[in-house]
Amino acid sequence: MIDNVALHARSADTTGATHSGRDALLRVENLSIRFDGAPPDVNVVDDVTLSVAKGKTLCLVGESGCGKSVTALSLMGLLPTPPARIVGGSAYFGGKDLFRMSEREKADMRGNQTAMIFQEPMTSLNPVFTVGDQIVEGILRHRKVSKSEARERALEMLRRVRIPAPEKRMQAYPHEMSGGMRQRIMIAMALANGPELLIADEPTTALDVTIQAQIISLIRQLQDESGMAMILITHDLGVVAEIADEVAVMYAGKIVEAGSVDKIFMDPQHPYTIGLMGSVPSIGRRQGKLATIRGTVPPAELMPKGCRFMPRCPFADVRCVTDPPPLAEITPGHSARCWYAPLEIHRGGVA
Repeated sequence: MIDNVALHARSADTTGATHSGRDALLRVENLSIRFDGAPPDVNVVDDVTLSVAKGKTLCLVGESGCGKSVTALSLMGLLPTPPARIVGGSAYFGGKDLFRMSEREKADMRGNQTAMIFQEPMTSLNPVFTVGDQIVEGILRHRKVSKSEARERALEMLRRVRIPAPEKRMQAYPHEMSGGMRQRIMIAMALANGPELLIADEPTTALDVTIQAQIISLIRQLQDESGMAMILITHDLGVVAEIADEVAVMYAGKIVEAGSVDKIFMDPQHPYTIGLMGSVPSIGRRQGKLATIRGTVPPAELMPKGCRFMPRCPFADVRCVTDPPPLAEITPGHSARCWYAPLEIHRGGVA
């Protein structure tokens, strides 16, 4: 299903950072977010707990509409309020409470100690300024350096992300560059000030497969060189197997399964995770059709009262309709939000 060589290579040094919180650079506990106009008892992000340690990668996985990007934007202080409101929980970065910071403190942290790469660079880069000026601006905002020193740092970052002819590209505008080059520019901007935490929100979705592989390899290499922590938001399980230390699977605003990458891939315990795994094409010969998950993520006004995955779950029964299951630990460092986990015991195994 997934390349086991890549999986084992990445998971050999996992630490269980997702839920232990020990030595975590970022620790999020019971985060809940609500949008104005939504039903009063429904949070678009609900009771989310996760953490990531320095030098480690947490992959936040789930289909569109699950709340992954909303979670990330809240941590960066970029969620528009209104209509969004943080109604519960806490988030600590290096011991600092992200939700109690002033706007000035958040601005000082963004692009410096924390940074974010967005899915579509063309909507993030300013079309009327050269890419060099945009990188230099971020460096001058956070570093006490001269403009010439900032330009040297910008050139260095373009070389690190392997932009050809970086001196020439410094004078280019975003529309003069390919999608892959623009994403490399975004990576250079994000890492220019040496952040401790990088949040990458589906950074390869708009790129072709060959360029995707290059960008992921580049991000991983730069992370290994700098020792920064990373939260990678994606729906690509191939990327997860290659780059993750820890995985949190998100559905309809809730974490439904979390654990080290090897535990999630080798022993998935939530029906949604199992469905995601079954929908991944394999390189070798496959028997039968790819699995699918029927239906879609429910909108807020139609959110089930019990388990949020209940309308799409092949194992759901009466209890799932009325009672929301807790996120319970199955084995050390591996948790699932399902009344019938471990499924091998309660359901007699899963095909």
